[in-house]
Amino acid sequence: MKNAYKLITENIHYKLLALVFAVLLWFLATNKEITEAVITVKYVPVSSGDYQVVDYTPKKLKIKVEGYRKEIIQLKEEGKVRIILPPAPAEENGWLTFKVKKEMVKLPFTTLKLKSVEPKRIKVKLEKLIRKAVPVEAELVGLKKGVSVRVVPNYAVVSLPEELSGAVISVKTESVDVSDVKLPAVLEVKLRSNYRVEPNRVEIILEAGDESKEKAFWNRRNQGSSKQVSTNP
Repeated sequence: MKNAYKLITENIHYKLLALVFAVLLWFLATNKEITEAVITVKYVPVSSGDYQVVDYTPKKLKIKVEGYRKEIIQLKEEGKVRIILPPAPAEENGWLTFKVKKEMVKLPFTTLKLKSVEPKRIKVKLEKLIRKAVPVEAELVGLKKGVSVRVVPNYAVVSLPEELSGAVISVKTESVDVSDVKLPAVLEVKLRSNYRVEPNRVEIILEAGDESKEKAFWNRRNQGSSKQVSTNP
């Protein structure tokens, strides 16, 4: 008994360390194990044409995937799958049935391989969109007096529901603090919109206004003159 106790407690810290390593290796091996599973996941139909998705049914898919066990578990618990829809073949708003092909299904993990998907068809309610050119407004914080602002391009093409075709609409950039920006400056900024917008980024060009330019010119000239006086005998 004494010998058994000594055998267990001798070099206990090395034995505990070996146990921890063994558990870690087992955990890593389990998570990296390639497996195959059938799981039920939520999905979102994504428009690829001049229409938006208003509703769809069913709300979940049953998919068969192959890949790392850890990623399959994560996909089952919190993942969301995208289905990229083709351009809408109909000219009117309403429900359409789409055949779900494997290449249309986009999984959140590139290492997972899609083996099959059920159901084979989904119903999607579509609403046609019209394309309209609208002005872009720069949303600037801390803009100093006398600074000129140019947006390039100064318009964007927005895809809108038909009922908004006659509405007065503009698109704004993300809010940018320019109080400490050194002039001249070119800022690349995203556009904010509830609808699809092209392009999704614009350039904001900040320059000194006429009054500021004139003042900067005379300041540079005066500085140059003082330097000449101080350096020449």
